[in-house]
Amino acid sequence: VLGDETLDGSLRALAITLPAEKVIAQEVPVIDPDAIHDVRNRLGQWLARAHAEKLWSLYAALAPNGPYRHEREQIDRRRLRHSVLRFLAWTPSEKAIAAAFAQYMSADNMSDAQGALFVLADHDDPRREEAFSHFHARWRSDPLVLDKWFTIQATSTRSDALERVRALARHEDFNLGNPNRVRALVGAFSAGNAVRFHESGGGGYAFLADAVLELDGRNPQLASRLVSAFNDWRRYDDVRQRAMQGALERIAARPALSKDVYEIVSRALSR
Repeated sequence: VLGDETLDGSLRALAITLPAEKVIAQEVPVIDPDAIHDVRNRLGQWLARAHAEKLWSLYAALAPNGPYRHEREQIDRRRLRHSVLRFLAWTPSEKAIAAAFAQYMSADNMSDAQGALFVLADHDDPRREEAFSHFHARWRSDPLVLDKWFTIQATSTRSDALERVRALARHEDFNLGNPNRVRALVGAFSAGNAVRFHESGGGGYAFLADAVLELDGRNPQLASRLVSAFNDWRRYDDVRQRAMQGALERIAARPALSKDVYEIVSRALSR
């Protein structure tokens, strides 16, 4: 697929992308988020090492050769280059991190900047913080773009992801009264970061339960959508089941719980 230039870039990008962890989870009888994350990562690392030469050659060949253009061919090129960069970052190597940072700093469009940030978000490197600080300073006044800043950090698979998400929930630009911002942080973490949301200590579940309870009085519809992240709680191991059940029961025990949240929680507990 990497070498088949008869295929357009968007198709090649999709074809080389490994299934998402939540997709893999649908195919197993008992969901083990740690095992799924580990095996998916090891497969990505193996493929990246086996095809390193071709990946680097293709990444260089797909570099922009002029200013941003909103054209099909250029969209295909950008998509494939981002997919290749994510594979290269699986090595992981100084060269790959340097390439992601260089792509971010030279980006003249959101696609290239966001693609690089997704790669940097998962790594412990000073350039990660520099890039995210730069992005925040540049786009702070644009709410929809700033939502991306929250989401990319919320879906980082670094071991300190929950700690970072809790800190972002206290950030001056986070507001529980802004549904898009809540979805960008709380929703992205609980629905899009399986390995960190489902850490066996239960911290992710407690964080979501706190958010749901705080939101219930002001936006019960949003709170009910967020709490649905617990719907499949019986498909996990015993430890995670007990932790999620405890979070659901804590929510259910709240006096004057909204009808929206009560229906989701009671249905989940009765399964």
